[in-house]
This record gives sequence, C-alpha cells and structure tokens, in this order.
Amino acid sequence: MRTRTRLLASAVVVALGVTGLASPAIASPSSQAPSETSLASFQGRTIDLSKSWEGAQACAVLSRTEVRCYASREEEKADLASLATSTSASRGAGGPIGTLDWNGCDEDWLCIYEHASFGGRKLSFNDEYWHDLDNWGFVDITSSFTDNQGGGIFGCSGSDSGTLGDGAGNNYTMTDCTASANLGSYNDRAEDIHG
Repeated sequence: MRTRTRLLASAVVVALGVTGLASPAIASPSSQAPSETSLASFQGRTIDLSKSWEGAQACAVLSRTEVRCYASREEEKADLASLATSTSASRGAGGPIGTLDWNGCDEDWLCIYEHASFGGRKLSFNDEYWHDLDNWGFVDITSSFTDNQGGGIFGCSGSDSGTLGDGAGNNYTMTDCTASANLGSYNDRAEDIHG
C-alpha cells in the first residue's frame, strides 16, 4: 500500500511540474513592481509594522526595502541627519536633513500623521511612487499631513505634490510646501500614498 501511495504522489508531483512548465507564467501588474517591506528596524530589532508598531512613534520609509522606526520624532530627526551626513547627501537648498523641519517633517519629505494637528504616530516618505499604507499598519488612520517637498517651505517649486488615495478612485492632493491639520471629509480614508 505504501508503494502505491508513493507512486501516486510521485505521479501527481510530476504532472504538476509538467503542467507548470507547459503553460507560460503571466505576471500581474503588482508582481511586476518591486514589493515593499513591512519590516522595519526599531531599537536594535526588526518589527513588522503591518502587525504592530511596538511602541514606535515615527517611521521613515527610506526605500522599498529599508524602513527605520524611532521611539520619538527627535530620535528620527537625529538618525536621518546622521544618515545624510554619513552619505554626504544634501536635502535641497536648505542643507542636510533636519535643517528645515516643519511640524516634525524634514525638508524634502512628505509626512502623514495618525491624528489631527500633526499628532500621534508619524510616517514619512520621499520616494516618488505609490505606497500601500497597509504595509505599515496605516490604512484608514491618516488625519493630517505636511508636504515639505519641492524646495522646502522657503522656496517651493510647486512641482512635488503628494497624493493620498482611498482605494475607490478618490484622491486627495497634498500640494508641496503645504500642511493640513485636519483632512475634513478625507479623514481616516487613505489606503495608499504617492509622494
């Protein structure tokens, strides 16, 4: 009986393998774009933001694969300034990260906040592509924003707006060098962000 079961299992595996080789794989649009991580570094360990922020109060999405979280906005500011200095990166006309901070959002960054008036947890972006807020446990909780992109608050270019999307085709434009302490009817509706 065992031999017959093994032979049957082997035949199924071979049949599935041959079928998989015979049919071409068609990639979906989401599989063509690099995926973003929900994992972040926080206090010397890795946390999964899609499940819990584990006490973090600010997170910066540095790339599709690197997210850093901090216990406070001050800690975030110091680390990002250190990162910019160590890589000789300049952030716009104002100088290194941290020089033109507005509502706790550094120059050249787009920041969203959990509560009105820039309160609660903060999530920061500076890449120009759509981000799924579910990756960071931030779906339907955005209540305010600061868009400190486009040259900083002292020299806006007017060309680096951000967008919140609600997943139903409705968008909220966040013009560069603006902030809103309350999103009104768009409060707690964002599912994704571009900016």
